[in-house]
Amino acid sequence: MSHVIGIDVGTSGIKVASMDRTGICVDREYKSYSLLFPKKGYVEIDPNHIWEIINSLLEIVWNKVSGKGEVDAVSLSCFCNSSIFMDEHGRALTNGIMYLDQRSKEEASSIKEKIGEEKIFHITGNRVEPGMHTVTTKLWTKKHHPQIYSSSYKWGSLSTFILHKLTGKFVMDWTHASFTGLFDIHSYQWSKRICDELELDEKKLPEIHDPKSIIGDLTLPNLFSAKHVPVIAGAADTACSAYSLGIEKNELFESIGTSNVLTVCTEDASLLDKRFLNRCHVERGQWLSHGAMSFPGAAIDWFYKNFLAGEGHDKSVLNTLAEESIPGSNGVFFLPYMHGERSPIWDTEARGSFVGMSLTTTKPDLYRAVLEGCSFGLKQIFEIINQQYNVNPSSIPSIGGGSKNKSWCSIKSTVFNKEFEIKSLSETAVLGACLLAGKAVGYFENFRVPSEVLDNQTIEKIFPNKEHLSVYEELYSIHSNLYPSLKDFFQQSARSNNLLEERVRC
Repeated sequence: MSHVIGIDVGTSGIKVASMDRTGICVDREYKSYSLLFPKKGYVEIDPNHIWEIINSLLEIVWNKVSGKGEVDAVSLSCFCNSSIFMDEHGRALTNGIMYLDQRSKEEASSIKEKIGEEKIFHITGNRVEPGMHTVTTKLWTKKHHPQIYSSSYKWGSLSTFILHKLTGKFVMDWTHASFTGLFDIHSYQWSKRICDELELDEKKLPEIHDPKSIIGDLTLPNLFSAKHVPVIAGAADTACSAYSLGIEKNELFESIGTSNVLTVCTEDASLLDKRFLNRCHVERGQWLSHGAMSFPGAAIDWFYKNFLAGEGHDKSVLNTLAEESIPGSNGVFFLPYMHGERSPIWDTEARGSFVGMSLTTTKPDLYRAVLEGCSFGLKQIFEIINQQYNVNPSSIPSIGGGSKNKSWCSIKSTVFNKEFEIKSLSETAVLGACLLAGKAVGYFENFRVPSEVLDNQTIEKIFPNKEHLSVYEELYSIHSNLYPSLKDFFQQSARSNNLLEERVRC
């Protein structure tokens, strides 16, 4: 039987899977990798190491498929965003600079002053934030490493680098391009105006492609095929997830990994909110608006590694420990801003904080405070979606590894006073890549994948605890005042830390 293969590159690991003509994903392979933190504020990836993992996993899945049929196509899902300079052969000239990286703050401010925030938003549908919108790191490299900028043939994202490895073509799909700060989300083209005003060479940008389009044939010599195998452009991971979930206009879903994101789909670009990350969806004329908290999943993992793993607990403790505390965590509140925050506050200097500890505070109190703080932050995002997009579902689909944390999901359900639907398939991004490949080679007649193919059933429904609704309404009100009260402190602390570091270096 024929299959297509999907590749999904996340921020901590890589999945490769195949899908047959009926839409069933099989032959899944996974391997983790680590981000690099070379100095304070810097977050990087080694694109060559990532490619080595992709190539090895792809070969394993390819051989499995070849034992029972043929590979019809390959497609890609990738996290967004990263900044990579390449030579004419597609070789990375440096490590990739991640969206979490903060080195380009001055460049972000310069762009805002030079072009104007309103004009930038009108063209790109987004703010300009250091690292998150890769034009900032492009300018940083041009200023601090002019030899790399001048000698580079193309600049793009990690997806551009990978797709070149697969096909020899320099391309970027429009879901990734949406987060560069250089892309016009209305015309689906690079913005000549922004490139000109920032004195950036448009020739160094990759060619824009429809996520469903064939960009070329697979050229890897280690993968034998008797026929030409097309490679599909693919899309950003959250866009792939939205596609595989069948998300339509005015529908939303939650995705939980390192980050925690509420995504809503709209067909009206005028509704896009500046507090969110906004991108073109895989279908022209649709946009995805992401309310993205950066580190809820990472905060829970941090708590586990530092306070639980050393005591011999496995991760199942994360589903039970919070029950040893009470709603409100015995007076402890938590802000999950472990390395700054995106939606809704957009503050690179904000930091994770426990507030309200006492001599009677216990470890279960602290853990429950983490879960509650993450839930309160997500509710702030949901309220924006409700007000700006007029979307207020009775139930919220939830995907990703973090959706399996029942304690967290139960608290969210009560904080939101909404039902949460835990989906059976957490690997929706790699499924989305497979579905895009299947669509491109004729597995499905229409853009919308038939519902019978979308085998992603609800495995559990989590309902609000009615007894705790009023308690959490009051706690949410208190929590909403916490960041405004600490905002100036975060700024002062950041300045102080920078001065101290300079003194130490001297």
